[in-house]
Amino acid sequence: MTSRPQARRRVTLERLTYALTLKSAARLGGAFKKNPAGRQLVIVLRIPFGSDLDEYVAAATILVATTGSLAGYEISSPKLGSRGGIDCELIHSQLKSRHSILVIWPSEYELPREIDLAADRVVDVGVVRAFHLVAAAKEFAGQNIDVEDARRMLEHPPSEVFAAFRAGRPAAEVLARLASVRKELERPIVEASPSLDELVGYGEAKTWGLALARDIESWRNGTIDWGDVDRGLLLSGAPGTGKTMFAGALARTCDARLVATSVARWQSAGHLDDTLKAMRKSFEEASANRPSILFIDEFDGIADRSRIAGTVHETYWAQVINFLLELIDGHDRLEGVVVIGATNYPEGIDPALLRPGRIDRHIQISLPDTEERKHLARSYFGAHLSGAELNAISAATEGLTGASFLKASRDAKRAARLAGKPVSLADVMSALPPTRKITGGERRTIAIHEAGHAVVGVRLGVGLLDKVAVPWEVRAGQPLGFAHFEVDEGQPMERQGCLDRIALLLAGRAAEEVVIGSAFDGAGDAEGCDLHKASDLATRMEVQLGMGEGLGYFNLTSVEQRDRFRRSNPG
Repeated sequence: MTSRPQARRRVTLERLTYALTLKSAARLGGAFKKNPAGRQLVIVLRIPFGSDLDEYVAAATILVATTGSLAGYEISSPKLGSRGGIDCELIHSQLKSRHSILVIWPSEYELPREIDLAADRVVDVGVVRAFHLVAAAKEFAGQNIDVEDARRMLEHPPSEVFAAFRAGRPAAEVLARLASVRKELERPIVEASPSLDELVGYGEAKTWGLALARDIESWRNGTIDWGDVDRGLLLSGAPGTGKTMFAGALARTCDARLVATSVARWQSAGHLDDTLKAMRKSFEEASANRPSILFIDEFDGIADRSRIAGTVHETYWAQVINFLLELIDGHDRLEGVVVIGATNYPEGIDPALLRPGRIDRHIQISLPDTEERKHLARSYFGAHLSGAELNAISAATEGLTGASFLKASRDAKRAARLAGKPVSLADVMSALPPTRKITGGERRTIAIHEAGHAVVGVRLGVGLLDKVAVPWEVRAGQPLGFAHFEVDEGQPMERQGCLDRIALLLAGRAAEEVVIGSAFDGAGDAEGCDLHKASDLATRMEVQLGMGEGLGYFNLTSVEQRDRFRRSNPG
């Protein structure tokens, strides 16, 4: 038999319950069938994602010791390292013996090829069911509990169930304790959030979220399998567009637990091994509270391996990314957890994280349009405002995010409370970021710049010109002017079309030189400016799209990669 400590055999309610789930899986694996003399059987029992490996190993030890049909089996399992690694030395050693083996394997890790080849069967151990808990309670404490009570208990994480279930404690009291703890945990996260129906300006993300809520309800009712539910989403958008608010609203609408974390929070835990432990803890918390939404903010903080190759940080990030991939792949086999990564820079995500079965859907949250800003104004400032006042607020907030509305609503309502009256248009305007007027020579320069974009875009037929505008005053974060074209992004790209787009991007600066005789800083004052976009498109044409002088190919998937490529290849 195994050389594991005898203390592992101490019988507890938790271990007896797990032993019953293992028994069912071992039976499916053929462990109870008559074994031909001299043949070694190897059966891998893969335990549920996020489970305590040591507790399942102890449960397996109890099962083998108390079940005559399994008397010839040894128990084996890998050793988990503090840095997220896994040591299979014990399993390899036992595979060389002549004993039959039950291998207890954690679902978060891929089964090594050697063990997979040796295994006669690999069986996924089911989650704890009500009848397992009923039978274990009877055997452990001689206590009879109703199957329906057991089912309600198991709506909570198993660790909480076994903590609350003391020998002799009535089932009603166990349920009351579990309900009170769950209520305290969930109140500040989910109940304080709006529902998806109350959100405005989320477009495709809202549609996806409402469909997800329906699917999760169908999964709860047993009418669809978890494999038919979307389990991963990359949510991108400018800072302040409400990605965190969306996650809270989604959890509330799905009646799911929100587990919110960030890459920065994982890294703040300490060194590499602490970071990996923090990552595992987030996934374990989500799996223990399913259905759940695991929201990972600053997802681009997980470095793209192609961007850090050859740097001093390559080894560190390789381990972090590989461990995250293992966790997400384990999540793919887990029912009840939806992973949402949020980022301001989707192009910086490692492509391996976005492959099918992982974070394979991407939705961008845009800035609210005119009608959405009216709706936001009505929601945040009050339905008593007139149509004309809502129009004025919508016009004044062009280019601002939903977060700007939230902050302004707090300030406007505070001013209205002090004055003892409802929120007025003046309160709202004074709560918005301060404005500055665009007049004189600056206004003429901006108008010429935007007119250049418009004239060239129309002449080349780049798209349908929707609007050209230079506002009389702007707030922080709003554009000084714009020429907006509606472009069909679904059409295949061809060389002349790309050149036309570059001409459109450079037309503002060209107009300044032709009309004024000098160029100003508007074409190149920040990331995402005209010159940056034109350079990026030209770079892609030359080294990715086969539209340059040569046919070489470089996999440049991010803004940073293209910038670095241009610095090292000025030609």
